[in-house]
Amino acid sequence: MGGLLQINPIWNLGPYKPSQVSAGSQPDFYMMWTEGLARIWPPWEFYFWHHTIPAAVWVALIMGLIFVLLIVYPFLEKRFTGDYAHHNLLQRPRDAPVRTAVGAMAIAFYMVLTLAAMNDIIAFKFHISLNATTWIGRIGMVVLPPFVYFLSYRWSIGLQRSDRSVLEHGVETGIIKRLPHGAYIELHQPLGPVDDHGHPLPLEYQGAAVPKRMNKLGSAGAPGSGSFLSADPGSEDAALREAGHAAEQRALTALREYQDSIAGSPNDEHGQH
Repeated sequence: MGGLLQINPIWNLGPYKPSQVSAGSQPDFYMMWTEGLARIWPPWEFYFWHHTIPAAVWVALIMGLIFVLLIVYPFLEKRFTGDYAHHNLLQRPRDAPVRTAVGAMAIAFYMVLTLAAMNDIIAFKFHISLNATTWIGRIGMVVLPPFVYFLSYRWSIGLQRSDRSVLEHGVETGIIKRLPHGAYIELHQPLGPVDDHGHPLPLEYQGAAVPKRMNKLGSAGAPGSGSFLSADPGSEDAALREAGHAAEQRALTALREYQDSIAGSPNDEHGQH
């Protein structure tokens, strides 16, 4: 922008005059949380060795503390959880409920302070007391982040239990069956093998998304090929389906051959061919 547009032509504007600042001016969006913190922080002044420590100093100290926490948090999590392994793949938020809850709490803290940075505009537009918006920001800064932490943590735990239920019992089909003795049960589609009684065997969680509906298993069919406005011709769609099926069969064959080469042939227990 500096190479194409004129930015801040001070030679045309002249020297800075504080009295000519427009009403309702707000800071840049990335500094609004600091502005909100300065607005809602109580006017606590301390006197130390004949020196006055204004309230703005505490705002600056809190800013520094927040940045320090952002830097040391990965090391703190490693220290308290004992997880020193390398994680080269992203984890699902539900698999790290404490980390997810801490992140949600930080976002709630940031949003409260950002909204507090415009409390004068909010008070003017909605015709409410400016002092009321200040106290709302103070109470929200203390109350809302812990509430969001608790809600996010319980939500993550609930999602873990939902995945575990599907891995143990299968996907809900929505089909209700009446047993000979009169009881009603809902049929579940197992995701893996079943035992001698037809009950699904529990599967291990692999850190990936678990299908929760039958259409995730292909029971509802596959979508047709084509663009948003028109579908592909029937011959082209059939050719694409056949090519995809052939590619899947080749991949399965290669995987089976690789597994056989590792496990060895049934006639040679040492795995030599």
